[in-house]
Amino acid sequence: MTRFNSVLVALSGGIDSSVAAFLLKEKGFQVAGVYFRLINDRESFEQTNSDHNRQRVKKVTQKLNIPLYEIDYQEDFYRVIITDFIEQYEKGFTPNPCISCNEKVKFKLLNDFAAKESFDFIATGHYVRVEKDNKEGRYLLKRGLDENKDQSYFLYRINESILSKCLFPLGNVKKEDTRKIAQEIGLPDYNSRESQEICFIPGNNYRKLLINFGKIKNEAGYFFDSAGNILGRHKGISFYTIGQRRKTGLSLNSRKYVLKIIPESNSVIIGDEIELYQREFGVIAVKYVSSNPISLPTRLLVQIRYNTPPAWAMVYPWNGEKTKIVFDEAQRAIAPGQSAVFYDKETVLGGGIIKQF
Repeated sequence: MTRFNSVLVALSGGIDSSVAAFLLKEKGFQVAGVYFRLINDRESFEQTNSDHNRQRVKKVTQKLNIPLYEIDYQEDFYRVIITDFIEQYEKGFTPNPCISCNEKVKFKLLNDFAAKESFDFIATGHYVRVEKDNKEGRYLLKRGLDENKDQSYFLYRINESILSKCLFPLGNVKKEDTRKIAQEIGLPDYNSRESQEICFIPGNNYRKLLINFGKIKNEAGYFFDSAGNILGRHKGISFYTIGQRRKTGLSLNSRKYVLKIIPESNSVIIGDEIELYQREFGVIAVKYVSSNPISLPTRLLVQIRYNTPPAWAMVYPWNGEKTKIVFDEAQRAIAPGQSAVFYDKETVLGGGIIKQF
């Protein structure tokens, strides 16, 4: 049965999604929450907070007096997100599973379930904005008002058809105000420190995840310097990422960093920090939010990782879903596997996966 101005809110147990649901209810929407059960009880996940989060979601929905749905996606989440995460590390990449999860799991599940249950809108606690360009008839994804919390980088692969149904109540709110609202309505842990963990990796210890699964080929090899000299043995390329300085096991006379990972030769290149800086790189699997693909070289703001300020660059169409990026000024530790997101001022045009080619 269709409900006027009804909205399905993805709840995680944190204050952002909880406050988002509260704000929508205050505006007169008929709000319901949904909790995605994504993490199962495999041995590698025994210390995750999934059960704790689930109980918090239940308390929030009770407090707000809204119905709660649950969607079990544990096995598919393991197959779609976690397995891919491990395989990307095996290839020498540094993946961002949150971007992939938003595209392939969370927003897809949210949209599909909302359509099935006849909700008018879907919503999350992301700090982003969606605006309709009436002249072009398109929905635009824009940065959140809070520059320190903006999460548009994570959503560049969400297509326009889903964005047209999205409500983001925190897009025009600063994090400090979200905490105040959470305190006023009596949410627990309203002032707790935010976790930067990947949801399926407690303590961000991805090396432990790789070891526990033991399903990837992760053979020892050699560290080399930029001149090709052997510096020592490494444990396997999956344990390293571009820009890494610690936990290499090397004892050298000066600070050295991981510059490059070469899966073909099972090699890890080590060097000085200055060597981490570069201007040019390639991007594959390029996807645009609502604009047409770039057909001519265009100067845009490009962001190469979350919480790193965007920088001016020329974006060159390459071949189909490939693009070449040339920054005005060299950037530090550009890591294959991460995403490069293109912005026209505050508007997300699109982005892709960083890869040298």
